[in-house]
Amino acid sequence: MGRIIGAMLFLNLWGGPKTNLVKTNQDNFQRSSLTNQRGTVMSRPTVTLICAFITILSRFVFLRPALPDNKRTNLVGKPSDHAKPMDLKQGDKESILKPFALVTAKPKQERRQQTTTSAPAVNISRFDINENSSIFSNLPASELDIMGKRRFVAPHVVYKTDKKPDEPCSITSSLAYFPDEEGNDQNVTGPPRVPPSNLTVVTVEGCPSFVILDWEKSDNETTEYEVVSTTKGPNGHEVSVLTTNQTHTAVENLKPESSYEFKVTPKNELGPGPSSDPVSFSTESADPRVSEHVSGKDAIWTQFPFKSDAYSECNGKQYVKRTWYRKFVGIQLCNSLRYKIYLSDSLNGKFYNIGDQTGHGEDHCQFVDSFLDGRTGSQMFADQLPSRPGFYRAVRQEPVSFGEIGGKSHVTYVGWYECGTPIPGKW
Repeated sequence: MGRIIGAMLFLNLWGGPKTNLVKTNQDNFQRSSLTNQRGTVMSRPTVTLICAFITILSRFVFLRPALPDNKRTNLVGKPSDHAKPMDLKQGDKESILKPFALVTAKPKQERRQQTTTSAPAVNISRFDINENSSIFSNLPASELDIMGKRRFVAPHVVYKTDKKPDEPCSITSSLAYFPDEEGNDQNVTGPPRVPPSNLTVVTVEGCPSFVILDWEKSDNETTEYEVVSTTKGPNGHEVSVLTTNQTHTAVENLKPESSYEFKVTPKNELGPGPSSDPVSFSTESADPRVSEHVSGKDAIWTQFPFKSDAYSECNGKQYVKRTWYRKFVGIQLCNSLRYKIYLSDSLNGKFYNIGDQTGHGEDHCQFVDSFLDGRTGSQMFADQLPSRPGFYRAVRQEPVSFGEIGGKSHVTYVGWYECGTPIPGKW
């Protein structure tokens, strides 16, 4: 088609009748020149080049095949990665023979293995599981712990299942789900007569060092409760006794893979009442991703009162231990999993806050032998904190320096840490 149109244009310009051409001399007409309507003269080579150009152009305009639908030019957005040229000299980052992506097989529905213990009844405690069904369950999310040991299941056990594996265990955040009881100011006429009922063990999946005991109130004669925890140790029975005016309490510093028995007794100033039925529980394995647990050895923390900087949100017992880099670590407890961490050059010297140049002390959990980046207290900028002397560093494993922290130093510090490591780790 292009050739025909080119030929027609050529004949029309060269040999056909021309109404638009002006013959300057009919007797001496020269075929070497043509005159257009405006009188412009074109030479024969010029016309030849024009015809050739039109012929070539027509091939692209009329003879170019249409693109198939799957090869249409993408008119919207950026070109796809497949359209990018590949530089074979430099070598593409991806292999030229790029394998196809593997097709993920449809997951098979796993059957939940049945335990030998019967499934517990629903809503067995004052603590309403149904209102917190996304967080608390009568069964753990996984029947096996981190070391493959089967978790303890019983009608009186409730699991808190929302803790992430890399998240430190927290007694404080777990207790937040249990409302405090109002005090009883009435006069008592005798010792409590009704035992506490529905004693329930609430445990956090992945946290073997503590449980929360919850029970129903006994009667109006009760002003406080005595919680007795018993376990078998190398030297016989070990006992821990707690006193609380609430109908729940945390039992801390439990040992991994150990069996315990719990009992609650109501009391007032006139004497104790009947105790609850005892309940048993076995803790799961220690998580090696949190810290190294050496079986059969006591914790290395020693209770010791020390002089410390005043900035702390904890006011409990104080413990110390010697570190491998010739510093003493001092701990003041909020509870066994929340504490303030200090450093000192000597046991009898002052213990100072620890500052962080790049964060808010998350990596300071290394000082209590935790592998985790911990949860810390109120996180403020350095210029929002009082300037004070202290130790500081930027990253884990880095030696500490001593100098100004807070104020204009660009070094922050915090009021408490949660590192997943229980302190002191024993009764």
